[in-house]
Amino acid sequence: MLLGMLAALVAASPAAAHHTRVSGAAVCQPDGSYEITWQVNNGSWENRYAQITKLVARPQQPIDGIKVGSAISAETDGNGPKGVVTGVQRVPGTTTSATLTVSATWFERNGDRTGISSTDSGTAVGLRGTCRETPQCVGMAQATYKHTFDGAKGRATIELAGDLPLCKDQKQEFLLVSYFAPSAKASWPQYAHDHHVAAIDAKHRKVELKVDVPKCYTQVDLVWGGKNELITPMVAKGKRYGDKKLGSKGKPGNRSAGPLGAYNGGAVSCAQPKATFVPACDGSVTVHLSGGHYPVKFRVTATGVDRAVEVPAGKSVKLQLPAGTGPIVVAERGKEVARYLWSRPSTCGLPTMSTESTCTELKVTITHPGQGMPPMEAVASYGTQDRKVTTSDGGSETVVFAAGRKRVVSVVFPGYDYKLIGEYEDPGTCEKLPTTGAMTARIGLIGVLMVAFGAALVIFVRRRRASTDGR
Repeated sequence: MLLGMLAALVAASPAAAHHTRVSGAAVCQPDGSYEITWQVNNGSWENRYAQITKLVARPQQPIDGIKVGSAISAETDGNGPKGVVTGVQRVPGTTTSATLTVSATWFERNGDRTGISSTDSGTAVGLRGTCRETPQCVGMAQATYKHTFDGAKGRATIELAGDLPLCKDQKQEFLLVSYFAPSAKASWPQYAHDHHVAAIDAKHRKVELKVDVPKCYTQVDLVWGGKNELITPMVAKGKRYGDKKLGSKGKPGNRSAGPLGAYNGGAVSCAQPKATFVPACDGSVTVHLSGGHYPVKFRVTATGVDRAVEVPAGKSVKLQLPAGTGPIVVAERGKEVARYLWSRPSTCGLPTMSTESTCTELKVTITHPGQGMPPMEAVASYGTQDRKVTTSDGGSETVVFAAGRKRVVSVVFPGYDYKLIGEYEDPGTCEKLPTTGAMTARIGLIGVLMVAFGAALVIFVRRRRASTDGR
């Protein structure tokens, strides 16, 4: 009986110890598949090692790290914990069950066969069939955003919502635009003043947009889309941005969380009528008219001139007026914009004068400055003598005066506030009376005066005597 029990114990002992232990654990991967990590343990049968002779996997996807012929050492397999071999298997995300069956043969430490083999199976845990691909980026069609908006300052920021970047080779553009407007409320027409386009892509999660805001009535919009979305001019019954404005209630603007991307403001009109004047040397005037950022109708009046001039938005118009038109008045809607009277430009030449003196005459020559100046009338004066003269086209005119005792000659140009001064100069060669003759004349004159005085005295004495005798 004892011998029978020992035989049974000897027979049972290796059978209980020479089984491998198979286990597996599945983890869902970002690509939507399960990764199963399989482990095969040799069971530590008195330091004997096992060699895998057959593998059966269900599902049949290959297992990397475990193969037929792999030895399972009692001490170590060189790649993991002692007595364990490890392999990795990828199976679809819909898999709900996976098994691995391992057949092995056992060897003594010296390499001798024990003649004992085993076949064991294990089932992987963690398979639910619900593994789905985890997105690594978000596509344009699904992306949402958040934004800030300060229309008065022309500033906005837009940021991609969530943790994922926009997918490669995709981008979403946004437009910030400022307008000139006819009032501080939404009104038309409006003309684009400045715009900025920026894009969110795989490398840029956040963008900042800036535009210049007009210092007059304005509208500022933050728009879904790029430059192709820009509307200018924005006219009555024309296109509008509508729900493309970020923060709108409808698509696509509602895909960005934040305030409505629309602003109207300003305190002064963008229509700014202006008139400037450029005088020419010939007396004509070029009038430059501009209306700022809106069309303006001007009325220009002067002597013999009454014209209506319409200036398009953002443009200027030149109006040429001839010489002699007098004061020029520019008005817009009945309000005077500017007034001007021609004055000689500093770049225009001035008339000149030269004199020639003889014993009997003073010749005065006046030369016109040319340079497109109009004909110039002048009055030359010498003593009590006056002469009128007109010069033109750079030419000269000469007037002649009888020489006299006066030295100064003047030429005045009426309307020009300009005067020329010259002098009569004695040539020094004129004939003069001798000095003795002059003295004789003076003595003779004195003698005549004395004779006249004596005669008067005699008459007076005679009348005196006659008066005395009568008494």
